[in-house]
Amino acid sequence: MSTISFSGVFAAVPTPLGPDGSNVDQPGIDRVTRHIVDGGAGGLVVGGSTGEFTALSLDERKLSIEAFVAAAGGRVPVIAGTGALTTAETIELSTHAAKAGATGVMVAPPYYERPSSDELIAHLRAVVEAVDVPVMYYHMPGLTGVELTADQLVDLVRRTGITSVKDSGGDFTAFTHLHQHPEVPAVLNGWDSLTMSAFAAGSPASVWGLASVLPRQCADLHAAVVVRGDLARGRAIWDGLFPICEFLDTVNYVAAVKAGLELVGVDAGPPRRPVQPLDPANRARLAELLSAVTSVAAPSTSAPGQGVRRGGRSLLEPRLLPAHGHFIDGRSSAGTSGRTIDVVNPCDETAFSSVVEGSAEDVDRAVTAALRAQGEWAAKVPKERSEILHRVADRIEEHGEDLAVLESVNTGKPLMVSRDDIAGTVDTFRFMAGALRGFTAQGAGNYVEDHLSVIVREPLGVVGVVTPWNYPLMMAAWKIAPILAAGNSLVLKPSEQTPLTTLRFAELTADLLPAGVVNVVTGYGPEVGGRLADHPDIAMIALTGSVNSGRAVARGAAESLKRVHLELGGKAPVVLFEDADLSAAAESLRAAGYWNSGQECGAGCRVLVHESVADAFVEHLVREVGSLVVGEPGTGEDVEIGPLVSEAHYDRVTGYLERAKQQGIRAAIGGAPSAGAGYFVPPTVLVDVPEGAEVAREEIFGPVATVETFRDEEEAVRRANSTRYGLAASVWTENARRSHAVASRLDFGTVWVNSHLVLSNEVPWGGFKGSGYGRDLSIYALDDYSRTKHVMHNHGR
Repeated sequence: MSTISFSGVFAAVPTPLGPDGSNVDQPGIDRVTRHIVDGGAGGLVVGGSTGEFTALSLDERKLSIEAFVAAAGGRVPVIAGTGALTTAETIELSTHAAKAGATGVMVAPPYYERPSSDELIAHLRAVVEAVDVPVMYYHMPGLTGVELTADQLVDLVRRTGITSVKDSGGDFTAFTHLHQHPEVPAVLNGWDSLTMSAFAAGSPASVWGLASVLPRQCADLHAAVVVRGDLARGRAIWDGLFPICEFLDTVNYVAAVKAGLELVGVDAGPPRRPVQPLDPANRARLAELLSAVTSVAAPSTSAPGQGVRRGGRSLLEPRLLPAHGHFIDGRSSAGTSGRTIDVVNPCDETAFSSVVEGSAEDVDRAVTAALRAQGEWAAKVPKERSEILHRVADRIEEHGEDLAVLESVNTGKPLMVSRDDIAGTVDTFRFMAGALRGFTAQGAGNYVEDHLSVIVREPLGVVGVVTPWNYPLMMAAWKIAPILAAGNSLVLKPSEQTPLTTLRFAELTADLLPAGVVNVVTGYGPEVGGRLADHPDIAMIALTGSVNSGRAVARGAAESLKRVHLELGGKAPVVLFEDADLSAAAESLRAAGYWNSGQECGAGCRVLVHESVADAFVEHLVREVGSLVVGEPGTGEDVEIGPLVSEAHYDRVTGYLERAKQQGIRAAIGGAPSAGAGYFVPPTVLVDVPEGAEVAREEIFGPVATVETFRDEEEAVRRANSTRYGLAASVWTENARRSHAVASRLDFGTVWVNSHLVLSNEVPWGGFKGSGYGRDLSIYALDDYSRTKHVMHNHGR
């Protein structure tokens, strides 16, 4: 049975009814869902007590579940309440909910009965066995009369297979016991007045009816307390929300929530009879309380229409994780420091694994192994090295789905991005396996009388490699494949934030490559990367990373005069002339500007558009960007945008957005971080960007594109080139002569015409200026990782 990764505020949602309360209002379900999801709630719980489940017919409940799931559109998890009179009805509702696409179901004891312990266990076990979605137990003794102690609830989890508990018992001691118990996968507080306490105790999520009315304020409370640990801010928000919770305890809960929705401008209809709407006095009191909260609550941190899809199935399986240690001389190896580094899931900010914190001594051991192995590897004829690299590609492809899932767990990437990374990794090894057999140099000849010159290509020796966190395995392959193809061995330091797939790659290919040819040492840049740069037995250091990292490596390499290969940052201009196909450009940038959450050095992130068509283009781009699906990788195959990789990077990106706002730059869409756990920033388009603005100069490296305007071709070229970066650019025009002329004047390593971010292993990738030097991909990479030797024979007689 799969589980749900709960994070944020799950709104306990009322069921919208028509004006007289006699029918389920499907347009009302759309309105309410949109209000909650756009407000930043982490999920929906529908058909529970707030949803009037005891007042609706079985058919009405089925209809409402279908409508809520459709309205959510996969943006957030939907938990369907399926408690019923009998076990048979509960199973009927639960199986219907699962088929409708609900993320999970929430089951109560059969109502109007007080089952024995064995009867309740049999009831829950029957539901668990009947459905293929996670099952939550709804503990609500006030309504069902079935009150269980914390130990009894643990036993219920142990004996039935339920994966979570919604605890509406109101006993904080019991809740804490459940929350901390290792056998309970998840427990969500369902008692409104305990929400702040539950969050402060570390609970990652809560079910809360008030979140249907004030989703942004409730999400802000979760973000302040759970995500940022800012209890002072949390208390300030709670001071406004707690009086509403107290008020809800004094009136009919469903009537109050529906009245609250109407007061904030969302019509959910009346409660079903015999429940009556709030009387005028209580309605006025609720309006007063809501007004006080909306006037003091923190500004919303989510962008309208850009909710984050959360929860979904858990992707992490222990079998996917690599062994704990470095990979040196063909096997896992313990480190010498005795310290470890946490590996954090960027979707929920929790550590789920750790790696060894490497030391200079660990690097020295790896270099020794690489030196020992390199001669034998270099001595293999090209055909033999080629066949081994082909087998490496086959092995990666064989384990492709596992590697993609592990990459998504570690980085937060959507599965579509991770799978593309793995496909690119496979193709890189296959290309280099073929290219190394046709690698040629200048022909031998008599260039001086009686002297035969032979130009020989030789390996460099041991290459030190430092790879980035944005494409952990694929960027490693861009280095490993040509380095091995050219006959070198290597020692690689992956990013300490995303090391898992590189370690797993080393394990998976250990029986294919001679021991010591590929070594992986995990750790921090100053220690491990620094030692790679200054180690006297390393012939070359190759890094993909930031400009600052490149400078540090180059300084370290200077002492031993070793070769340096740098692929650094970018700030790719996208130059749109007045005759450009604006729709096609916007559609292209939907991917090219936001792929991998914009954490891409070649991303089309700086648009320069002719002033005559700027407004029309922005309209196209906003429409495209607004359709991107944002969420955790386990929430659906259609998710396109995940979180940023780390808290530090999240702070960096949101800092750019905040300063841009202070400078008067407007967000046409997005512009502020999403509420709730995880490092999510919604896809953003910044307009009214003046020349020289920070967001137009600096590499933001997030899901952010800026739009500037120009008057003529000369201005466009000048401003496109006015950056310290020189990695990539694109030109959009229907004028063929202009496209050739402008492309030749742009100072970038790759220039696309009427497309952007289209890569192939057959063509080189690398930049000019601050974007570094050296080339990845293509036969030019083989050039970089080999050296030429001239041997001249005097054959005169």
